[in-house]
Amino acid sequence: MTKTICILLADGFEEAEALVPADYLARLGFNIKFVGTTDTKVRGTHNFYLHADTTLDNITPDDLDALILPGGLPGTINLRNDERVINLVKQAHAKNKICAAICAAPIILRDSQIANDLTITGYPECEKLSFNPNFKFSGNAVESNGQIITAIGMGQAASFAFAIAKALGTSEEHLASLALSTFTNI
Repeated sequence: MTKTICILLADGFEEAEALVPADYLARLGFNIKFVGTTDTKVRGTHNFYLHADTTLDNITPDDLDALILPGGLPGTINLRNDERVINLVKQAHAKNKICAAICAAPIILRDSQIANDLTITGYPECEKLSFNPNFKFSGNAVESNGQIITAIGMGQAASFAFAIAKALGTSEEHLASLALSTFTNI
């Protein structure tokens, strides 16, 4: 059975942080669903539009194996300020789904209270955007804490995707073969 990864999009999302992981994860055989918070037409931070497959009101934690939150501003703030997003993150975590966030988006994991007592990473100084004072921020490229995965920013989007794939059961050999084939076909 193919595992499904939902990528949540709010206006102002960082395009590379949504599309690069989607590309790698699709190549690894995962079903990718883009989910707009309010509409299926979502504007990125650089004014590129992405057509989402569905909207937030049409998904539940049972519809996914992993949830990805791309960063970007004001996209991260728009996601964090949407109570439906916070509820989905909490419910997905309670059902042992992978919850992954990149760049500024790890503040959503922290503010939803699912990353308490964990060391996470994200864009430098994004911890100042968090409502949660117990923010343990490493600044490392990627942090993987079981079902919670975070990455520092778009320069680590491929490593972020590989960490998600690994958490979903993809073998090191399969990851290595994709990485090798991606760069040898240039």
